[in-house]
Amino acid sequence: LFRSATSMASYGLFLFAMFVIALGAASLETNCNPYITKLGDEKGESFRLNMAQSFNGVGNIVGPLILGQILGATIAPGKSGFETAKTQFLSDTRMMYIVIGIVLVVVLAVFALFKLPTPPGDEEEAAGGASTENGSFFGLLKRPYFALGVLAEFIFIGLQVAGMAVFSAYALKHWGAGITAGTAAMMLSGLSLLFTIGRFSTTPLMTKFDPAKILGVYMTVSAVLMFVVFLGLGKVSVIAFMVAYLFISIGYPTIFSLTLKGIKGSAAKTGSSALVMSIVGAALIPLLLGVVQDAAGIEIAVLVMVPGFLYVAWYAFWGSKIGLKEA
Repeated sequence: LFRSATSMASYGLFLFAMFVIALGAASLETNCNPYITKLGDEKGESFRLNMAQSFNGVGNIVGPLILGQILGATIAPGKSGFETAKTQFLSDTRMMYIVIGIVLVVVLAVFALFKLPTPPGDEEEAAGGASTENGSFFGLLKRPYFALGVLAEFIFIGLQVAGMAVFSAYALKHWGAGITAGTAAMMLSGLSLLFTIGRFSTTPLMTKFDPAKILGVYMTVSAVLMFVVFLGLGKVSVIAFMVAYLFISIGYPTIFSLTLKGIKGSAAKTGSSALVMSIVGAALIPLLLGVVQDAAGIEIAVLVMVPGFLYVAWYAFWGSKIGLKEA
C-alpha cells in the first residue's frame, strides 16, 4: 500500500496504509502485552513487560534517524527545486517501506516456526481452576484500580504522542538560530534515545523496587520538566523537553501491568483489549492540544500536559491500589 501511495503521490492512500498498520499494531498489543505480563509470577509483571517494550525504543531511535536523512530543507510548492525534492522524498520513502515489509515477512516466518508456552493463568482456567466471575469488560470496570488504570493509560499515551508530535516545532521555535527541520528531526531521535535509555536502565530496578513507586516518581519528574518547557527558556527548555522522555519512557508498560494486576486468564485478555482501546487517547489528546496550541500557543499546550502527568503519578502512588485487595 505504501508503495502504491508513494508512486501515486496519494495522501489519502498513505493514510489508509497507516490505518492498516494500526490494525496490525492494535492486534499485536492486545495479544502480546497480556501474554508477556502473565507469563510468569505476578511480582515480575512490570519487569517483563518493560523489558519487552524496551526494544520498541530501538525503532523510536532508528525511525527519526531515517527521517532525518530523507527530510531535507523545506521547499514551498511553486519554488525552484520543489518537484525534484518531492520526487526524491517519495522515492526514498517508498524504498524504506519496501524494506520494512521484507523484514516483517521474515519476522512472521520466524514466529511461525516456534511454539510458544502458555501463561499459567490460561492453563489454570482451561483446567477449570480459574474463576471467570466479573471477567467481562463491565465486570472489570467495577474494580476501581482497573477503571482508573484505563483512564491513566488513555491520558498518558495521549501525552506521550502529543509531546513527540510538537517537539520538532517547539525546538525550531526555541532552540535559536541555525536549526533546520532536518536538525529538529535528528534531535527528536536524541529524545527517542533518552526514551530507550530510560526503559533499559529502569527495567532492572523493578526487580528491587516497587514498580508503582518508580512510576509515581518518574511521572512527577516528567510534570516538573514539562513545566520548565512551558516557561520557554530557550535551549534549557528544549533540553528539558528531551530529558522528560527519559522518565516518560516506562509509563505505558508499567500502567498496563498495574492495571492488569490480579486479573488472569480470559479476563486478562479482556482487560488488555480495554487498555489497547485506551490508546485512542493518542488520537484525541493531540487533537485537543493542537486546538489549544492554535488558540494560545505551543507553550500553553505544553502546560496543559502537566496535570495529566500528575494524574498518572497519583494513579501510581494511590489509584492503582484502590480495590486491589478485594479484586
